[in-house]
Amino acid sequence: MKLFIYLLFFFMMPFSLNEVLAQGNLQTTNNDTITLAQAYMNLYLTETYFDTLSKERISKILAFEENELSKINDKSFIEKNHSLYQFTNSLYFLNRSKLLSQQREVYNRSGLRRLKSIFDESIQAYNSAKIDEYQTFANGKNNLYEIISFDQVSNYRLLFEIRKLKDQFNRLFNEDIYPDFKRIFKRSSSPEKTDIDSLTYFARIYDMPLSTAILRNKAELDVFPFQSSTFITPEYTIDSKLDLISRYLQLKYLASPKVQVPRNFNKTILYEAYDDFLELKLETIGDQFIREELNPRVCAILLDEIERKFPRDKNVKELVHPSAPGIMMEISGGNYKQYFFPNPAPLASADSIINQFKPSLNTLNQVDRSLMSVFTTAGYKNQVHYYYDMDGFALTTSLEKFNLNGTAVSSSNRFIKNLGGNGKFSYYEIFKSMFFDVESEYRMFAFIIASQSATMSNEAMTAGFAEEILQNSYDRLPAELRNVSLPTKVLSIFVYHFHQNDIGEVPELDLSGKLSVQDHLKNAGLSKIID
Repeated sequence: MKLFIYLLFFFMMPFSLNEVLAQGNLQTTNNDTITLAQAYMNLYLTETYFDTLSKERISKILAFEENELSKINDKSFIEKNHSLYQFTNSLYFLNRSKLLSQQREVYNRSGLRRLKSIFDESIQAYNSAKIDEYQTFANGKNNLYEIISFDQVSNYRLLFEIRKLKDQFNRLFNEDIYPDFKRIFKRSSSPEKTDIDSLTYFARIYDMPLSTAILRNKAELDVFPFQSSTFITPEYTIDSKLDLISRYLQLKYLASPKVQVPRNFNKTILYEAYDDFLELKLETIGDQFIREELNPRVCAILLDEIERKFPRDKNVKELVHPSAPGIMMEISGGNYKQYFFPNPAPLASADSIINQFKPSLNTLNQVDRSLMSVFTTAGYKNQVHYYYDMDGFALTTSLEKFNLNGTAVSSSNRFIKNLGGNGKFSYYEIFKSMFFDVESEYRMFAFIIASQSATMSNEAMTAGFAEEILQNSYDRLPAELRNVSLPTKVLSIFVYHFHQNDIGEVPELDLSGKLSVQDHLKNAGLSKIID
């Protein structure tokens, strides 16, 4: 019965397409429209049911459709059907890549490079389809697209499958060059043998950009250029193990007394690069090679070499701890803004003091990394702010919307910059507020790590002051605090819970005491901080 349905479909298909052509008054050569439409459907169904088809069957389909697509040579037809033509080619190369990846003999360097070459054709063809730029599915009803089901559903499926396969190949490519990185690491016992160029060479085999920002003494910034949501970058990503080896060798090279550096060399950037290196090392601690070769002793020796060649500045004036969240201080002959958390802290909705906090962690940098692992897991990545406080440091979370019942707020609506929302509300929110009471809950956590507990004033935190504190902050722990050691650490936790009765009203600090610090931490997924 199924065979009959398929035969009937393909028998009727040319007549349906010819009717579409007649309605559109299009002229084609050798039935290019039918050829392209059937190729799209066959390749799309092959990809959809790939795991249920035999390799032999898939090979025959791909050979047939490769031949069919090669028959389409009319440039004007290809231009008029640009998106569908490129999309179909992308499907063809994706299926070829998936089929080739199932062959065990492909997992050597030559095989992987061949696999990458074929898969790159799929990425290139998909990007060339320019689904968004051409507004492929937004130009009114297209009878041909409707007949063959070429729509956003098929577009997003192909986009998802390409990205999923790219992640899989990315891991294979990293595994292939990891032995080369380890070999170069072992060989680089002296500055003369430090071979960053070889690392770059092996990374380029698979189009993996390898940063040399440390050697160039440049701060590494995360730049995310605007691009279409349906664009797939052709580059691959070097993993943390390989990146760590690269960072270590660059730092080791610069720390050598035999290596000359420019007179305007920025030591602050260098020490920040070392701290980033240590942070990355935590992510790779499960790897045996990293654990053995970049052990704490090796890292300590590297830091000692850096400090001997690039002594830390000692002309920094002793810091004062004002109540204002930000202050201008004269440091090293220039203006440098120091950010402090208010001391005493404003009156909070809930507070708690944890004595003997994390006694196994020696430095403030270790404490910070421990806290950040919890914050990241709980969804606070890039939503943490740092300050000086007493002989330690303070950090706060960005203002976030939350539900009293513990359910999560959607990630797109969770964090905000202004509690008042800048007076801008969607038509939906305004319409909703006309018929329903719209109440909202917001909060900001403050954590202070020092040798003694923080104190709290009788003056309540206001929404405006909370926003000011967040604006005057660092995005990471200040460099001069990272190696500070506190034998005894006390964690002071303050929770600032703001309640907003309705849209447009000023949020007020909730001092009802209904929720404890433990309740807020559990609700936010941060309980591990005090467990």
